[in-house]
Amino acid sequence: MRSGAIATLAVVGTGLIGGSFAKAARSRHLFGEVVGLDRNPEQAAAALELGLVDRVAQTVPAQADAVLLATPADRVAPWVCDLAEHRGVLFDAGGVKAPIIEAVRRRRRQLPPRYVPCHPIAGSERSGPAKAHGELFAGAKVILTPAPETDPAAIAAVKGWWRAVGASPETMQAARHDEILAVTSHLPHLLAFAYLEQVEPHHLDHAGPGFRDFTRIGGGDAELWAAVLRLNRAPLLAALQSFRSSMQLLEDALAEETTDSLAALIAAAANKRRRLNHD
Repeated sequence: MRSGAIATLAVVGTGLIGGSFAKAARSRHLFGEVVGLDRNPEQAAAALELGLVDRVAQTVPAQADAVLLATPADRVAPWVCDLAEHRGVLFDAGGVKAPIIEAVRRRRRQLPPRYVPCHPIAGSERSGPAKAHGELFAGAKVILTPAPETDPAAIAAVKGWWRAVGASPETMQAARHDEILAVTSHLPHLLAFAYLEQVEPHHLDHAGPGFRDFTRIGGGDAELWAAVLRLNRAPLLAALQSFRSSMQLLEDALAEETTDSLAALIAAAANKRRRLNHD
């Protein structure tokens, strides 16, 4: 692995996440060259025009020292398998981890030692290279879920790159990551999508800040989120079952003649939210 001005970064997927990492890497001079790849030629051209990448390529350059796979989660495993013999360090930004790792192992028995599974907990409901910005990862956590066969030098390199763009990397078991993100990310998105199904155009004339706050994440990229939710369906279904139990408690409290039970449930939720604000 090379570093500094002689190193090359290849970014597969030049949308919000890939484009933001590329922009941050270029502004901080982490690599001498940033090469963009995208199956959407218009998106790749936009990334080049916006200065997110130095050039666009059809394949990952053989000399690339680092390869960021910023594709929808269901495309990460095929890329990892295709690049298993590549000399560079591979890392991804998929929002689910265990299914990706399992898919690679089904094809190759073990992960390529230079592949470091990652998930930056950062993003936006907006997508595309035009929405990329170099401070997207500033202050964000990045979860690494390496396997026993992952090369420690590759892990150290990836942690260093994430730190350089402002993120705080931490390590976690892949299954644990998926269980936590099912509750903190995937379920909220699923609920926003479901809620928006019942919203009609005439409701929007009277929509206030609460509506906008709750539904913001409902504007996410459909292809990206469909892949994440499908891949993480087992932990997500468990989280959804727990949510149904919570909704039943609220429904039962709402049906009571007094507001005591309902107020107690709301107060408990509000206390959790206030603790989050203090962290």
